[in-house]
Amino acid sequence: MDTPQCRPFEILNLGQYERQVWQGVAFGGERQTQQMLIFEYLTFILELYGAQPLAGTRHLHGKKGGAVVHVGAVDAPVTIDEINACLEECRAMGQKELHVLGWEWEMGLAGLMSDQAKARGIKLLLLNIPREVMEQQAVEKGDIHFYELAYLEVKIGPSRKKRSYRVELTDFVIPNDELIPPEVREKIRKWSDYVDYWAVDWDFQNDTFVNQWTSYRTRRERTLALKTDPHVYDAPGTYRILVKVIDIFGNDTSQAFELEVA
Repeated sequence: MDTPQCRPFEILNLGQYERQVWQGVAFGGERQTQQMLIFEYLTFILELYGAQPLAGTRHLHGKKGGAVVHVGAVDAPVTIDEINACLEECRAMGQKELHVLGWEWEMGLAGLMSDQAKARGIKLLLLNIPREVMEQQAVEKGDIHFYELAYLEVKIGPSRKKRSYRVELTDFVIPNDELIPPEVREKIRKWSDYVDYWAVDWDFQNDTFVNQWTSYRTRRERTLALKTDPHVYDAPGTYRILVKVIDIFGNDTSQAFELEVA
């Protein structure tokens, strides 16, 4: 039997393009303006989150209980400047709690913005918009959950060879574990049980994530490596290491770290 031949192919991450297509199909129309497309998208996300639309504001889109809500765009990550603008509008309105919903997030945003919010006397929650909002069946079943942005801790240390380093994943925290279904929570024994997959880009260029090392679970192999293989840098310099964690709910948590290589 001849061996099947495989032609060269590409693996593409649809990401924001998939979401843009979904937005156009779900809320668009031949005569739909861009302004109306955005309005219907915001209304849809707010309704799923249990919030009411808010009029007369520049950056704040809704209100849920005593909190105001900002919804991130389909085609761009939520940025530090974006949240700062929301915090300023909250302060001007006398609002004490802000919820920000986003698909993606600017690197290093979580810890910095929590501190900025506290300094302004505002409680800040950062929540992922789940991919399931694009699935009609999940929406109809009410199976949509907005999880608060998780955070991770790593240890970066030298290995034996010159300019060789390893990354160790030392902690991963989901802030509001009470939102996790009880049948899932009772199976969790340690923090790493929340991690389904993690990967490292050893020389992140502030654009596309390049997966240069990864560890993941399969149905047969449930063990997850928490320390990378050694990585050797060709030359000394300052490098940015991006660590990406995908948790058992499919949420993406990424954080960048600087490393000085002598």
